[in-house]
Amino acid sequence: MDNNSNSNEFKVMIGLPAYNEAGGILNLLKSITAFRSISQYEIQVVVVDDGSKDSTAQIVETYSREHDHVTLVRHSGNKGLGEAVKTIMHYAITHLKDNDVLVTMDADNTHNPLLIESMVTTLDKRDLDLVVASRFTPGGYELGLKTLRKLFSRGAMIFFKVFFPIRNMNDYSSGYRAYRVKTIKQAQTRWRDLITTNGFDCMAEIAAKFSRMEIKAAEVPLVLNYQQKEGSSKMNVSKTVKGYFSLLGRVR
Repeated sequence: MDNNSNSNEFKVMIGLPAYNEAGGILNLLKSITAFRSISQYEIQVVVVDDGSKDSTAQIVETYSREHDHVTLVRHSGNKGLGEAVKTIMHYAITHLKDNDVLVTMDADNTHNPLLIESMVTTLDKRDLDLVVASRFTPGGYELGLKTLRKLFSRGAMIFFKVFFPIRNMNDYSSGYRAYRVKTIKQAQTRWRDLITTNGFDCMAEIAAKFSRMEIKAAEVPLVLNYQQKEGSSKMNVSKTVKGYFSLLGRVR
């Protein structure tokens, strides 16, 4: 289907926070472009390069010259995932309308863009605020993840279900999400700074604050294949755990 002829009354923006992703970012952009050509939705892409020291920004800039649905935003230095996601959200709320949708996903080629169709359709048809691509919903699972990281992921799920419960949501750390833009705006109004951490705990911080807003959420199953990941993980587990516990005092 030619996405320029779609009849949907809202747009979809895909936000990619990227730091040293030269090994996989081009393949991901090509996959998104292929998905875009068959999607029923009008899709744009914004890549926030967070001060990469490799050729990530140059690859995206070159690709964007030939594909006008891709925009590059650059940080002057490496500010962390939280700042990159904050930039994506700011870009979304200044370029999109309330009913439009922001999809965030990892730039390391572990998230399949084809899942966006079901995420956005679920969000729209059920009039939800948030849809998460989840490892912890029926049909979702992880491949190629070390046992310690699996235990950490499941421990985090239990922690957030106890202290920051959101109905129908289990995967609080997943960065693969579809947000209704008006929900982000409401959260920004309630908290002067929706994101206060620059680490991997930023996604959990957003979810924790959303839990206080009694949002409507759902999950779609995510098969997360770490064997497709380009490069080593950038997550500091101990720092992320400390960030999770600090939310107990910071999110009211």
